[in-house]
Amino acid sequence: MYFSKTYSCFLFLVLCFIFSCKKEKDDVYGPTITFTTPAPNQFYNVMTETAVNATVRDDTKITSVSVSLLDAQGNPAHNSIPVPVSSPSMTINIGYLLDNIHLESGSYSLCITASDGKNDTKEYQQIYLGAVPKVVKKVFVLSSSGSSTNLSFADSTFSALLPFHTFSGDYIGSSVSSYFQQGYECGNYTGYFTALKLTDNSVKFTVAPYLSASLYFTGYFNTEKNIYVARFDGFIKGYDYTGATIYNAAAEAGYYAEHFCFNNNFMVAEEQDKTSTTKKLLTYYTTGVAEQETVITQDVVQFCEKDQENVFIFGNSSGQGVIQLFDRLNNHVWDPYNFSLPASSLLSAVEIDNDTYLLGISNGTIYKYQYQNSSLTPYLTGYLAKKLKYDMVNNELYVVETNTISTFDYPTKTFHHSLTSADPISDIHLLYNR
Repeated sequence: MYFSKTYSCFLFLVLCFIFSCKKEKDDVYGPTITFTTPAPNQFYNVMTETAVNATVRDDTKITSVSVSLLDAQGNPAHNSIPVPVSSPSMTINIGYLLDNIHLESGSYSLCITASDGKNDTKEYQQIYLGAVPKVVKKVFVLSSSGSSTNLSFADSTFSALLPFHTFSGDYIGSSVSSYFQQGYECGNYTGYFTALKLTDNSVKFTVAPYLSASLYFTGYFNTEKNIYVARFDGFIKGYDYTGATIYNAAAEAGYYAEHFCFNNNFMVAEEQDKTSTTKKLLTYYTTGVAEQETVITQDVVQFCEKDQENVFIFGNSSGQGVIQLFDRLNNHVWDPYNFSLPASSLLSAVEIDNDTYLLGISNGTIYKYQYQNSSLTPYLTGYLAKKLKYDMVNNELYVVETNTISTFDYPTKTFHHSLTSADPISDIHLLYNR
């Protein structure tokens, strides 16, 4: 009897020890994951599907399993797909659809995450993606007709304009976002700031001006995802594609902003004194708080970001075209081109790359300016270019005159197309598929 009791106690202790070890092990280690497919470094095109097959095992239980896609920096790049849990030893067999048109070409990781309720395990499989080719869907044209602004688009032969939408009131700026497939138009005294869904021509949101004898909207700038407008009361506000405010800044007291851009996430703004001809260049932190300022003498036509520390300022001083470079780190504006531009006003500018820029001059010539060799040479003659746009996908240059848009191959200058607008053209924008 004594032996039987001793044996029973010993057996009990052994079992407790075994289960304790097993429980302790399960408290420390999560599930194990083994990829079957895809194979390492396999290539897929965006908008196709990859088969994900793997085994997931745990000693006691599995509470959740999911599959996701991470970019090269380990950040989520696409949807996380939950996988139904069947048992502590299960097989994943799903199709992961790469249906995000914004995914760029490059290296990614498929990630399987499994949890036993206490510990998570992640297993990665590297793959490569090929982006959806970028193409121009439409060329949108803004034109003025008295008290309204017409939005049209070029037909498939680029020979005529087709009406799309009419905005009431005057005009100061506009843009399109290929990412969100939306268009934006902003007034000056009377026009609203309006967001338009280009997929169905419906209004997404509007911001109304306060109608008075003075200006309301004074400046306009856009990035691919956000829009920024300046007001006569000095406020600069940023909006996302839904109309939510994402940025707030204020001009120098007694000033309002007219042109602005971003340089390494710092806003750079040209600001005009309300009672004199004095102009300043202000730099703002990402919070919208002013960092520094300097006086400038030119009227800005176009900012072009050269690199993360420098911004080109193309504009006019007393009606004469000038090229200046703003060194943001040292708050210094200087002349990178040591010669005078032709004795005419600068009308437009566009960046080809961070060394090459095309300038539309009022003498009817488009010049090519190159920073490295400090050269300015005629590029196209006979065009009074109010606006210049460059399509880097197709290497095509759009030259906008008062009522005409002409297109050329860059850099050969081969003429492609031309169309005429009945109303004076305010601007044009290229809408891509993504």
